[in-house]
Amino acid sequence: MKKSRKGNFIYDVDFIEHILKDLPSNIFFKDTECRYVFCTQYWRHLKTDETDDWTIRGKTDLEVRVDKENARKAYEEDKKILKTGQGTEYVIEVNQDGITEYLEIIKRAVRDKNDKIIGIVGLINDVTDKVFMEMEIKKMANTDMLTGLGNRDSMVRWMSEVLPFEQFPVGIVITDCDRLKEINDTYGHITGDEFIKKTGTVLKESFPEKAKIFRSGGDEFLIAIPGTELDECLEYMDKAEKKGIDINGCNMSFSSGASIIRSPEEDIKKVMHQADSLMYMKKKKKHKIF
Repeated sequence: MKKSRKGNFIYDVDFIEHILKDLPSNIFFKDTECRYVFCTQYWRHLKTDETDDWTIRGKTDLEVRVDKENARKAYEEDKKILKTGQGTEYVIEVNQDGITEYLEIIKRAVRDKNDKIIGIVGLINDVTDKVFMEMEIKKMANTDMLTGLGNRDSMVRWMSEVLPFEQFPVGIVITDCDRLKEINDTYGHITGDEFIKKTGTVLKESFPEKAKIFRSGGDEFLIAIPGTELDECLEYMDKAEKKGIDINGCNMSFSSGASIIRSPEEDIKKVMHQADSLMYMKKKKKHKIF
């Protein structure tokens, strides 16, 4: 076993690996051929021969990782570090045995006293809980808590960041609960909230999976349907409105209007206004509002 002397103390690779094993991070060192010299922990994503004397030493990620895509990424990053001397940090997603995990990879070049790169030192941290928490926080920030649909903020982001790249034409449907104020005044706001919630459920059940459904505010919803013409929008609207909503024996309804945006250059606000006007005309006709 290769040994080194530091003052009066002799240490070897086995000793270094041994003293680092109790740390929560997986610590490793690779040579200039991207081969492991040591690795303090053998995580479950490795491809081994399942014998007691199997070792990662002398092998590259291409040889030991089950996930070939992540193995290729690790190997390419190692080559880049050895060439440029620049370290790297990234997070990978690993799906194995029905379990999704996230690992943070931190790698730095190691140089000798003459500043020559002699290998790579790195850490692997399990950040699964952190990533899931961040995903949940992001989801909550983009989700309307009453209906579980996208909220107004997520709708605004969709219009600015996603809509330009959608499949055109995009059907835009505006839906509004009928007589919500009257319901709130008569039956209370808890019933009114249940009306809004059930409206959201009916919309999810009636529109296709590709539709983006947002509660845009109060009792109003916006449904965006990529790759959809007006006649299809009207069919989905009719299907939704025919379902009806019953809460404690009280029949409730909602009204919708639709318009089409045909290119990223069109003004989405004008299209929304057209749909909103059609929705309100239907509401007036339905309830004879003058």
